[in-house]
Amino acid sequence: MCMKDLKLRPYYAGTIFHHEALDGSGYPKGLTKKDIPIEGQIIRVADEFDAIASKRQYKSHIDISDTLLLLKEDATALSKKHDAKINPKILKALIKVIIDDIEYEKYCVKEYVEYLEQNIKRLNQIHQYAIKMKASKKQKDQAYYENGIKLLLSAGETIENYITILEEYEQAKQIRDDMLKKLDTEIKKIKKMKV
Repeated sequence: MCMKDLKLRPYYAGTIFHHEALDGSGYPKGLTKKDIPIEGQIIRVADEFDAIASKRQYKSHIDISDTLLLLKEDATALSKKHDAKINPKILKALIKVIIDDIEYEKYCVKEYVEYLEQNIKRLNQIHQYAIKMKASKKQKDQAYYENGIKLLLSAGETIENYITILEEYEQAKQIRDDMLKKLDTEIKKIKKMKV
């Protein structure tokens, strides 16, 4: 297909040779080391990473750090008789990209956690006003707190549903806090990895 399309022709080597292995165990030609075009070597690492890390019908998801450990085995010679299957320089580049991607994901999650915290704080303030409103004996005080609540409500929020919304925000924050812990653990494992 690449050879038939002039725009894709420069990329044919990657598609043809991405199943070749540095140790000669790959296909279609059983090429070794320098005989495998760099495009094929790059796509091989990306393809293996995707195949291991992606959740498929027949397997569950594997953590990124565990996936990289499996690739690391393919990037290092297992014994003096066997060569590596994938290029360790390409794996190092992939690890750098993954670290950058995780750092960006952490940044985005932290931004969202800040948004959640602001809303949790606002909804807790509404809750305090609601408690004071219910405890007030005078109509004037009740109206004061009710007006304060109305000023703090956002679109779609009411005095009747704010507690449900507060609980949803708290649950969302807990999920994101857990996600940040997992991302921190993953990135620490990955940064310790030597290829």
